[in-house]
Amino acid sequence: MSLFRRVPCAVWLVWLTLLLPFGAPDVRGDEPKAISFVFTDIEGRTVRLADFRGQWVLVNFWAIWCPLCKVAIPTLNELNKRPDLAVIGVALDYGPDENLVRSAVRQGGMNFHANIAGGRRRNADSPHRQVGPVDFFPTSYLYDPDGEIVMFIPGQLRAPKILSFMAEWQGGKATVPSYALNGAKLAAVMKQRFGKKGSQAYADWRALVDAKARSATGAKLAAVNDFFNQHIQADSDARIWNREDYWATPAELLGAGRGDSEDFVIAKYFTLLAMNVPAEQLRLVYAKPQGAMRDSGDPVHMVLAYYPSANAEPSLLDNRVAEVMPASKRPDLRPVFSFNSLGVWGDPASAQISGDSNRLAVWEDTLRRARDEGFE
Repeated sequence: MSLFRRVPCAVWLVWLTLLLPFGAPDVRGDEPKAISFVFTDIEGRTVRLADFRGQWVLVNFWAIWCPLCKVAIPTLNELNKRPDLAVIGVALDYGPDENLVRSAVRQGGMNFHANIAGGRRRNADSPHRQVGPVDFFPTSYLYDPDGEIVMFIPGQLRAPKILSFMAEWQGGKATVPSYALNGAKLAAVMKQRFGKKGSQAYADWRALVDAKARSATGAKLAAVNDFFNQHIQADSDARIWNREDYWATPAELLGAGRGDSEDFVIAKYFTLLAMNVPAEQLRLVYAKPQGAMRDSGDPVHMVLAYYPSANAEPSLLDNRVAEVMPASKRPDLRPVFSFNSLGVWGDPASAQISGDSNRLAVWEDTLRRARDEGFE
């Protein structure tokens, strides 16, 4: 009998239900595959990726209530004027009235190739599920002339960065998707806050990201888990930050060299994003220690879960365990609730936790501070 079957079924089902409410894409290989999208724009026209063969395509996901999305409109309009690039705007999370999208497009002067009213992000047929994760607004994806996603841009759009990438691609230099990380900004923040120690920590971290960016996902998970477990010392928020509970950004954790389980998991999450692991496949999971692990004194513990597909067993990255292990081998942890940049989901047995606004507020603040440090 396999070890998977020896583990109590209820424990495994709880891990699985932490993903199913969101419904991650079915990824059957070690790396996610691009989907050839088919949209319907606000004029009723069909917009297919296949129609743009030989042309660059920038798909921009935005929201009516997003200030940064409005700031991006002039840049998108200028990019759309290029004969070799088409901009497609996809509005999400605007409510049930599509006329709000039409009004926003008209009033904002969004002169794109096409504008899509995409409904809610969590809808099963949401357009972003044909493209990629939308953790916050704006989020953009750049397709090369062969129809492959080659650039993921969460946050602010910068035309020079996009045009530079396109030029490098033409020269055969761009070969893998690129997470829109402002490395210079992150390096400057760490140097300013932590001096030489921060600069060295950034250099070590950046070497990890650059070395493993093209590796298989399993190798990325192992390398990231090893890096933080070996470089960072476990300690309490009270001793590090003089606060009862504080969620450190990756820069803060690397600069301080110490952190609790939440800090380890947050840093691993952002690092895997920087290596182009989709956010939809990652969950930050709060769990209750069971058995001997309960004697550690911590009532809860956080781990990072990677789901290769919607119905697959997750692998867990844990600062207390050197090896990345499948959930079925961790009966010492019982998951309580999980979250990523898209929301919070609870164990059905603890349904009141799901969607807790306070939990989301802490996480949204961490996302904001990480973006300010260079994780765009």
